[in-house]
Amino acid sequence: MSLVLHLSDLHLLANPKEQESIFDGLVGALRHVRERYAGSVDLLAVTGDVFDSATHSRELATTRFLELFSAMGRALGKEPATVIVPGNHDRRRAGLFGPHREELFRALKSALGKRAWVHGCTTPFLSALVPRELHGQPFWLVAYDSTYLPSGLLSAGGALRQEDLLYAAAQIDGSAPDEPVLFLLHHHLVPTPITDLGPIEMEHATPLVRWGVERVLPAIVSHGDREELTMTALGAGTALSTLHTLGRAVLVLHGHKHYATARLLGAMNAGHGDVLVVSAGSAGTAQRWMHTDAQNAARLWPSFNVIDWSRERLAIDTVSFPWKGGDSSILVEPLVRAERSGASWRIERLPAFLQSSEEDLKRNASEVVLKPSENFGGARWDYVCRRDVESDNERLLRYVETVDGLPDGRCRFGPFGAETGLPAEIHLDVRGSTEYLLVGALHRTLDAARASQGPGGSPFASVSLMNRYSSEVARLEVSGLGAAVPRAFASATDLSTGLERPLHLERRNGSVIATHERCPARTLLRVYWPLDERP
Repeated sequence: MSLVLHLSDLHLLANPKEQESIFDGLVGALRHVRERYAGSVDLLAVTGDVFDSATHSRELATTRFLELFSAMGRALGKEPATVIVPGNHDRRRAGLFGPHREELFRALKSALGKRAWVHGCTTPFLSALVPRELHGQPFWLVAYDSTYLPSGLLSAGGALRQEDLLYAAAQIDGSAPDEPVLFLLHHHLVPTPITDLGPIEMEHATPLVRWGVERVLPAIVSHGDREELTMTALGAGTALSTLHTLGRAVLVLHGHKHYATARLLGAMNAGHGDVLVVSAGSAGTAQRWMHTDAQNAARLWPSFNVIDWSRERLAIDTVSFPWKGGDSSILVEPLVRAERSGASWRIERLPAFLQSSEEDLKRNASEVVLKPSENFGGARWDYVCRRDVESDNERLLRYVETVDGLPDGRCRFGPFGAETGLPAEIHLDVRGSTEYLLVGALHRTLDAARASQGPGGSPFASVSLMNRYSSEVARLEVSGLGAAVPRAFASATDLSTGLERPLHLERRNGSVIATHERCPARTLLRVYWPLDERP
């Protein structure tokens, strides 16, 4: 039996003050793992973005990692065999801006010495079969550097070169044909939820670069401002085909997108093997669920994966921990359950949404009343939102809601006296009702949406309820849709994994109502409807 920890995207030095409590939480979560799984960790796999930028001081960055690595070892009872592969942030400034740099990861390799296998320091060679005597586990371990971009000034993507993959495959001994393969890299081989539609984050860009990426690039290359175009690994399709041809069950571990997800790609040909692709969330950041600077916006909890791997059974859990430190609220949720039969993975179906064992809220409700905006000639919606929160949890003292909308929309509250731009933060009454008004926050017509988003903009509008805490019932009601009521639809999204599924929508007295019983924390309810084709 092998117990493997899969950590990714630590982003050391991204926000040192905030990360102090995050890494305290990480160490506490590792202590929890040691107790829960009642065994020593055999392998620690770190799949890139160890540092937030390749331009960090080598001395400062490596010292900080060594401190964290030592603390992790103490929490686990010993330092396990460790393999580290680089990510785009380890190679480029802010993970995006060239040129390609290798000095920081070479410094990490030198600082760790024999304490870890640090891959990615032998470019232009990109792959390596990690020696069995280093990890001692009953599988072949291939490390791959997907970050090698020796040219180009702008990209967070990577590349998979076929020759390097074949080179590693050729070293796998055929004397043990039943042994599986563990394949480590940073970049994703299959697009991941939510982030595959997001815009390129330009937090560290100059105004000129921001203008070029957001305005010029998409005018030349369709969707050129979207992350997926610049963040995938070039050659992923060929690499996946080659992994199938190994004729073994393959487990791919990666990071990069900060969501814990899993995909099974079954073999289509005789003699080929199945490929199970599993990503880890970020173990060093608390990412906001939407692009906003709002300090109190709901966040994804930091997380990592624990892989309990016997010869014939695989159990992968995601361990999430509070980003403000402490180990009292550590969550362990199953991500994959599978049986291995030779080169095949037989997957056990898990619930799409895990139910909470104990709810923080009895009721979390949002009632939205839409009205054509007079300020925008009827081309947008205003709406009044009434929020009702009921809780018996005495520890829950506040609930801050981040309200978003079109950039020039406005939010009025208190009641409708104070006014601010969007996004706005509303402090909800956790034992009663709170109302606020959004002015011009949503497009109402297709022409208005196209005028601001271009012809490729979505022809749908939506409102949402972010269920920050577990609730006995979460409820989102929208009225004022008029003729659009029959065509409205709803969804629920697990913001820990990005999994979005259709949600039943009740229609009653001109309103539409989406309800989620026993709603887990960090679940987003959303009601959509088509935009009016005419003003």
